[in-house]
Amino acid sequence: MGLHDPSRLRGENGTAIVSVLLVLTVLMIIGVSSMSTSTVELQVATHDARHKMAFFQADGGAEFAAELLEQNICCPGGFSSTTIGELEVETPALWMNSSSALASDTNRDLYHPTTYAAGDPHTNIRLGGATTLAAGGAIQMAAGYEGKGKGAPSGGAHILYDIYSEHLGRFNSKSMVLLQWRHVIGMEGSCLY
Repeated sequence: MGLHDPSRLRGENGTAIVSVLLVLTVLMIIGVSSMSTSTVELQVATHDARHKMAFFQADGGAEFAAELLEQNICCPGGFSSTTIGELEVETPALWMNSSSALASDTNRDLYHPTTYAAGDPHTNIRLGGATTLAAGGAIQMAAGYEGKGKGAPSGGAHILYDIYSEHLGRFNSKSMVLLQWRHVIGMEGSCLY
């Protein structure tokens, strides 16, 4: 009996073909599931990138608003211009706002860019502050045996602002940032706008 014995081949009846088909089916299932997993991971990464971009835009808006607030404080009557670069100022004397709320398209002091259309990405900013006395210190010097002393008080006042910055990005991405900013009264510069 050799390798090519016809009686030996008769017992196989297509076992090899069935085995190959089973292996191909398993490989196809693995391929389809890994394609599905890759698609889901790509969607998650895309959504994450959009929301991170919205956060960084809102954070940048809050930082920019803090600098603009300092510039606005230097102009007691408010800004004479309502457009500063790509920023639109809806409240010229925004430093006088006594309270703030969440920023939105209907509740804002500033927005960026000035030429956005409905549905386009943009940033809304709302701010307000309250004046408080700063913690002070004092030095008391005793006058020896008399029990009397001299005092040298210090302290001051500052305005603590809440700056809300909301960025509405593409594909319904949205982020809101709150920044607290302290302005020390008496540290104003010249009015530039």
